Amino acid sequence: MKKITYVWSVICLAVCLAFQSCDDGDGYSLGDFTAPQLATVRTVGTNGFYLDCDVWGTCWPVNTDMGWYVPIDGQRVVTVFNPLWDDYAGYDHAVKILEMQNVLTKNVELMTLEEEDKFGNEAVPTTADGITIGNGYLNVYCLGRLPFTTGISLVYPDNGGESASMEAAEDGYIHLELRCNTQVDVDTPGTYSMVSYSLGNLHFTDDFRGIILKVNLQGTGEKELVYTLVQEGEY
Repeated sequence: MKKITYVWSVICLAVCLAFQSCDDGDGYSLGDFTAPQLATVRTVGTNGFYLDCDVWGTCWPVNTDMGWYVPIDGQRVVTVFNPLWDDYAGYDHAVKILEMQNVLTKNVELMTLEEEDKFGNEAVPTTADGITIGNGYLNVYCLGRLPFTTGISLVYPDNGGESASMEAAEDGYIHLELRCNTQVDVDTPGTYSMVSYSLGNLHFTDDFRGIILKVNLQGTGEKELVYTLVQEGEY
């Protein structure tokens, strides 16, 4: 698990130490490019799209050679781009996309008492540092078993049907669980990957304070990770 922590720390450090701040008024050159960025695809019209980046905000791609890419609204991606201009046509930046790869994107699922076995409760192959929340998504950087037989689900426990609205408890927090089901009986090789869970189907009330995530972490056991809302949309 040290390797997971190290790789994830390098990615986070690279994002934090991106070559320029987003409000740099000196402009950019064609040689500038970002560290890998997490972003959400937002579709425009029939085939158009822009990126809603977790760090850089809204970015309009000026590429004319991306006919191969089929945009799906809400799809999460990891991207590297060359920023060109700030405040472009209503977007935070105009960018030239250099690399882009889809990230497995899922929703929060309702887990009834009868379905607990389906979701499993094995140790999730990640660390607390490998779980982040940003831009309306919970992101998990983990080791997936080959051939991708590890099923990791973000669930809202439905205790007898009384809380199926996926809203906050009396403490103001929405209580979620990260469940793992490897679906195999033998230990198989794995590869590091990421999955993002949209939090859009949760019911955010006025007294919402944040999210408490229950997870069985590999190597450290069951933990409750607390993500407190600092201000609207930020943890």
